[in-house]
Amino acid sequence: MDIAILVMAGAWGLGAFISGLTGMGGALISLPIISLVLTSKSVIVISLLAGAVISLMSFILYHRYIDVREVLGFWLAALPGLLLGSWTLKVVDIEILQMLLAILLAINIIVQLIQDWLGTCMAPRVLMKYLCGFFAGFFIGSLGIGGPIMAIYASLMCMEKNTARGFFASIIPMSIINLSVAAWNDLITAEVLDAVIWVLPAAVIGFFCAWPLARRIRQELFHIALLILQGVASISLFLKALPYFL
Repeated sequence: MDIAILVMAGAWGLGAFISGLTGMGGALISLPIISLVLTSKSVIVISLLAGAVISLMSFILYHRYIDVREVLGFWLAALPGLLLGSWTLKVVDIEILQMLLAILLAINIIVQLIQDWLGTCMAPRVLMKYLCGFFAGFFIGSLGIGGPIMAIYASLMCMEKNTARGFFASIIPMSIINLSVAAWNDLITAEVLDAVIWVLPAAVIGFFCAWPLARRIRQELFHIALLILQGVASISLFLKALPYFL
């Protein structure tokens, strides 16, 4: 096992641990670490496989907390956003989109701090559901990431921790679609499968190591963890896009 596979396994073990605690953030934590040693297309496919497995385990654990009406409304609103995001990527540089998402996350963190200080939750809920759903679809179509927008919605709505985890687990159909597209394009190569033999067990172990803590984490700490993940995402996207503007 070479150093690159070792780093990927360790990164996804850590990412899966964070995902086990909060219900999201696996790729958000692991990909920046992996990019330090490897930048090939195989990394994305390996991460798709690891992310799909983590999403499946989250779904199995938290599917009973999924509010079907809430989830359907969110993802139906995402469909037009997905189409617009795919088209936007053809005419707008990816760095501009990354900076836009970084700014949205930063603004949300500020709004969250004010909301926490006031001791209230965002309203109106229905409008926010459709708005966040649209932007989740937009950034999935343009950047391939929807988790940060889902985290924005969950934190704005002050979701109970298990309800939020169930909400995050609802992304599993998108994971399956992404994997299907990768397989259709012959991206699941022998190199990918060799790495997955090590990465997937590390991710599964990381996820289940977090499970006992996930049941005990207080709602306030869960909320703070979501804000920290959004902050990490904002900083990571900002640093990726910054050279383009300099």
